[in-house]
Amino acid sequence: MWTRLAFLSFAFISTINAQGGPGGTSLGDHGHGTVAFSVGLSRTMHVANAETVVFDKIFSNLATGYSGHTGIFKCPQSGMYVFHLHAYNMNQDKAMWLELKRNNELLVSISGYDSHSTAGNSVLVHLDRGDNVFVKARQGQEFSLFGLQDEIYATFTGYKVSDASYQAPANPDQDPFAFLNGRRR
Repeated sequence: MWTRLAFLSFAFISTINAQGGPGGTSLGDHGHGTVAFSVGLSRTMHVANAETVVFDKIFSNLATGYSGHTGIFKCPQSGMYVFHLHAYNMNQDKAMWLELKRNNELLVSISGYDSHSTAGNSVLVHLDRGDNVFVKARQGQEFSLFGLQDEIYATFTGYKVSDASYQAPANPDQDPFAFLNGRRR
């Protein structure tokens, strides 16, 4: 009996591990697995003319959505994603202004003026499979992002948090809390 129980326990644990946890999937399964990346800038980069920032230090890249050649995260699975962006401006008397974009749509920006300014921002957004998310300098801005091999200050991180989809209301002026007062949406 103990042999059979040990075998069943091993089979159950093996199934969970192959699926990535109870109800989950393995990381290698790009159709349903975990999507996450975290990258940094390990060199000082002069940025101008709405240039895309290519983060060269890859800390992690599950599902290989981020390209270290282009600086673009190409969404492998639809769902809700969180993105974090942080940067360090090394220029005196120049403004750092970066934009996080989904395709050509502005999601969030960060800005800092003068030497040693830092900035960061985060956003939760729905992506469709194939959407591109990337960091660009704002048009007309020219500055340098500081970074060294052993001093990484500029980072870009993204990860999928849910398969759920979200669609903004058709009328953005509509009261999103109308249901609290007994009104229907």
